[in-house]
Amino acid sequence: MNDDLVFEVFIHVSKNKFAISAMKHDTSEKIYEYELLIENNLNEFDFEKLSEFLDNNILKLEKNLNQFIKKITLILETKDFLNVQLSVKNNNNGKILTLEDLSYSLNEAKDQCEKTLENKKIIHMLINNFKINNNDYSKLPRDLICNNYSLDINFICLSINLVSKLENCLEKYQISINKIVSGQYVKSYFNNKDDFFKNTKKITEGCNPNEVEFYVKTSKNKGFFEKFFNFFS
Repeated sequence: MNDDLVFEVFIHVSKNKFAISAMKHDTSEKIYEYELLIENNLNEFDFEKLSEFLDNNILKLEKNLNQFIKKITLILETKDFLNVQLSVKNNNNGKILTLEDLSYSLNEAKDQCEKTLENKKIIHMLINNFKINNNDYSKLPRDLICNNYSLDINFICLSINLVSKLENCLEKYQISINKIVSGQYVKSYFNNKDDFFKNTKKITEGCNPNEVEFYVKTSKNKGFFEKFFNFFS
């Protein structure tokens, strides 16, 4: 059995706190959790203290799980996140608005964002509003005949340099980053209610119907447009 299907490990990194949590994949039952409050007068993460935190907890967690940790979800709270607002407009010529139509529009927006922002990595892609036939929708309506539409999109981006530093920090333990999540986004979406790590797990599982997940097309046998969105699932 793939270890990644048995448990999930989350590491939360902020300027003033480091935390780690492991949960069973199917039930979200907590297996291990530890947090450390730190004093930090720097404007960025203290990587030396982060390494000490990982030294003290990775081995403990692996002994607890009786397995090596290969991948983690990294939750960041940092002022380095950059929010970019972008709108795309298209004609649909009176046809039913399809997944394929939206896929091309969103892929175009993603490419435009990446070309405009150098040295930034897109962490989240969120659709804030659907305007169809000049009517606003918070969620995508089904089977709607559409003459024209526009999408208001929010890209949450992060410095590639910071991502590389964090990857290098984890490489020492032969751990790779499966996904990066904005802690501010998680707290905002759930209004700071309930368990932070469990809420993060819900985000990674696609609980927000307006968050777009994009994947690299690796095979002609894989349906790109099915993989592109989680708000159609």
